[in-house]
Amino acid sequence: MRSGINLLDEADILKVARSCTTVQVLTGEELIRKNDTSEELYIVTDGSFKVYDDSYGEDFVHAILTKGAIFGEMSFLDSTPRSASVKAISNGSLLKMGKGEFDNLLVNNPDTALLFLFTLARVVTQRLRQVNDALRGMTFSVGDQDSKKAIAEVIAQMEYAVHIELSGNQRGRKEE
Repeated sequence: MRSGINLLDEADILKVARSCTTVQVLTGEELIRKNDTSEELYIVTDGSFKVYDDSYGEDFVHAILTKGAIFGEMSFLDSTPRSASVKAISNGSLLKMGKGEFDNLLVNNPDTALLFLFTLARVVTQRLRQVNDALRGMTFSVGDQDSKKAIAEVIAQMEYAVHIELSGNQRGRKEE
């Protein structure tokens, strides 16, 4: 299954890559720290990277990312603080894109920029589906039906929120 930057065709990948800065990283180098306010996104071109949260004292690993994977996309898209930390678990290289680089891509290659945004939306929704599947896969005993119902409601609300965000529906904001 294709994912990350590989959702684009080769010509568009090259245009996106030319809009980015190449970054060389060493094993153990921290690229993103949870709650930071940076907004760049990264595309893995070589190496392995751990996405994790150590808020409670030990690492909770969300994912191990390799060539073609994109990370940092959430803060890039919505300008909110980072939701997790990312560290290199091997030497590697990345393509880094900030808002300025994206603006240049938008001016010089608007079709590619639009396709890249759709790619980021697909990355986010694929990850949301994985979380949904993990939540649905949790097993409950007969006495945990209230918990099961609560988690099902959370999943439904998350899916609805993503639908609203991706459709650009502003109705809910106007009614506030």
